[in-house]
Amino acid sequence: MNAEHPFVVLPREAARRIEDADTNVGELDLHYLPSEDMYVVRRVAKNNVGLKIALPSYQTLNWDGKVFAGQWMKTPASGINESHLDTLRRGADVYAPYPEFKKLLPSLSDPGTRTGLLVTYDPDVPAEWLALGAQRFAAWLVSRDSVKPVPLAVEPVAFGLGQLDGRWPVADLQRANIAVIGVGSIGGAAVQALAQYGVGDVELVDPDRFLWHNMVRHVLGPDAVGRYKVDAMKAVLEKRWPETSVDAHRLDVVEDAHLMRSLFAEVDLVLCAADGIAPRRVVSHLARRAGKPAILACVLDDGAVAEVIRLRPGPRHGCLLCLRKSLRDQGALDAEAAQELDYGTGFVHRPMTAVGTDLHLVGQFAAKAAVATLLEAQHGDHTQRLPDDYATIGLRPPGDMAAPFDLDRALQVNWAGVPPPRPDCTTCHP
Repeated sequence: MNAEHPFVVLPREAARRIEDADTNVGELDLHYLPSEDMYVVRRVAKNNVGLKIALPSYQTLNWDGKVFAGQWMKTPASGINESHLDTLRRGADVYAPYPEFKKLLPSLSDPGTRTGLLVTYDPDVPAEWLALGAQRFAAWLVSRDSVKPVPLAVEPVAFGLGQLDGRWPVADLQRANIAVIGVGSIGGAAVQALAQYGVGDVELVDPDRFLWHNMVRHVLGPDAVGRYKVDAMKAVLEKRWPETSVDAHRLDVVEDAHLMRSLFAEVDLVLCAADGIAPRRVVSHLARRAGKPAILACVLDDGAVAEVIRLRPGPRHGCLLCLRKSLRDQGALDAEAAQELDYGTGFVHRPMTAVGTDLHLVGQFAAKAAVATLLEAQHGDHTQRLPDDYATIGLRPPGDMAAPFDLDRALQVNWAGVPPPRPDCTTCHP
């Protein structure tokens, strides 16, 4: 064993076997991973009887390295695990002489000429010591000269989103359902963020496959090449964030608009990260008709600036076309008109020319806007109020663009409102 800086991992199943044991002393098998200088407990035995523990969910921990023998003890002498913390914090050169430690734990096996490892389990560590950092499980490096405390990590009973309970409204968001239109570079990052926020149900809509040119900017990797984006993202999310239920729809929001009506009726919010003008206009129209809020996100001018729009149903807020008309009336830059230009002719909606990390930033910004909108509107969480409904974001702004893209700093965010519905708007006044 490496006596300098060993690290021990105790999987949950191994911990459970020690906790539930009807004896107080037993044996361990630890597999050593040299690349990580780590020892993983893979077998807990009593009287040398015990089954190997498989760890299929953890590729690194499941590696079958060289096996070392160890020992475990349950309910050791009082204060042992507290002294583990105290000694560990005093430095690597601090240790207990083996004879003195043996007096405290008479069942401690003689390591002979080798160095062994001991895991102690004390279910009665005082709460004040737990608050200081002591653990119910502790690991020790044992030789005939000394017994040294070593770091040990125990797989917790519950982890993932449950760790955020009491600090983040996990239960509220688990009941939320968000449709994401467009699972490209922005949409893929947005979907990941929604899952990390704890959104319970996500509907993915995109007709395209993931191909080689997507890799430089997308959250997906080489293993997804050739797959439909919605299916590949579904697989990734279900493995990494199993609390989020994902439905994949290989549909085009424009060509399959008739199918979007029923989908939008079932969700709480629509997030559109699809390329082009037509998908954004369709989402604006259908979300308004369904009475659902929508978040629209894109980048412009070769990724120099980004635009995130929140559209809300109701008499005080107009649709996307109402916003565009208001901007034109003010003499502001008409982003929609610029997007009508042919690809490569100048100021055009071209996410594939943007930097991948900037696109991910925009996707995460849009996801935050979506989650904040639901938490404020549905649950009265005023800590999630947005400054306004229309954000323009500097990514690498040239500094010479007209309003509302008159940005001259990276990460500069300008907020503005969305005007009320136009009297002749057929989306807002059907």
